[in-house]
Amino acid sequence: MYTPEQFLHKRPSGTKAELDTFVKTKIKEFFETYSLDDSLEYLWRMIQQSFYTKRSVLPNDERANLIAFYEYLHTLILAANIVNDELKK
Repeated sequence: MYTPEQFLHKRPSGTKAELDTFVKTKIKEFFETYSLDDSLEYLWRMIQQSFYTKRSVLPNDERANLIAFYEYLHTLILAANIVNDELKK
């Protein structure tokens, strides 16, 4: 079972070569696990769940922040997919 601490870690550090390797490895692992279409679908489902909770209603400013975050993650996934396609060549 995963714990929140596993996903709330610090920014990676190391030499430029180590960081480049880290980036390439993580992008490759991500798209080996989740296709581009699946990634975008799961991202959309995550944002939907944050809006449609029955326990609480998000204030407008929090909702706007989540939408902006979603939009940035969406384009980040698209950009990472382009990098991943280049790494495969």
